[in-house]
Amino acid sequence: MMRIISILVILPLLMVQAAYAQVQVKVPEVEKEPLAVPPIEENEVLETRQSAEEGKPEPKARMVEFSAPPTIIENEDRENVISKIEDTLNRIRTLKATFIQRGPQGNVDEGKLYIERPGKIRFEYTDDTPILLVSNGDMLSFIDYEVNQISRWPIDKTPLSILVEDQIDLKNKKIEIPEMIRFAGLIKASVIQPDQRDYGYITLIFEESTMELKSWEVVDVQGYTTRVALLNPEYNVTVDDSRFTYDDPRPRRRGPRR
Repeated sequence: MMRIISILVILPLLMVQAAYAQVQVKVPEVEKEPLAVPPIEENEVLETRQSAEEGKPEPKARMVEFSAPPTIIENEDRENVISKIEDTLNRIRTLKATFIQRGPQGNVDEGKLYIERPGKIRFEYTDDTPILLVSNGDMLSFIDYEVNQISRWPIDKTPLSILVEDQIDLKNKKIEIPEMIRFAGLIKASVIQPDQRDYGYITLIFEESTMELKSWEVVDVQGYTTRVALLNPEYNVTVDDSRFTYDDPRPRRRGPRR
């Protein structure tokens, strides 16, 4: 099977989806334009499926559209919602959850997610996918055990950084929230960090009644979207520090690395 790093290489999370593409793609260099977030018009979310009839397994996830149109959150209501989002995220110091991931091509994967603020995150795939995405607090590492390669980026230069900052401040002048919408009992807010436009942006999705983080969407600079939904989250539990290390597959440097 031919393995590639696709046009989504600039965003490590999206690289996970490109790892199994069948065709080598060469993308010519183009002049970069400022990243623009289009108005949120689609009222759809990634729905996870946790049960199935015996002998008739259901898909892990599917896109669900809602008939009710979304409404834009504005003015004082917007400020209140932003404060609630900040409070929710800042209360989560650690997190364990199962995740379902839907890539730009529609492929669905699943695994275990671990977060420890500040800076630490791990996407551990539970099938035969020989890859790992993990941050030790400073660097986000993409480890490919099939080809014995590692790529690394500063975690604070990726859209995922908003989930693992020590103090999450969405009213910071370095943060832009161009639009927030309310639909089907959910709140959807896109978060852009202007100094990271070349890495894309993240949209956070919360259940409005509890303000629980249900999922997020990462959009790269080319407009490709990867959706991640959380199942059975556990908050503020002990996460072993070994979760944020990895076995180095490269020759002559084996063993855990931080």
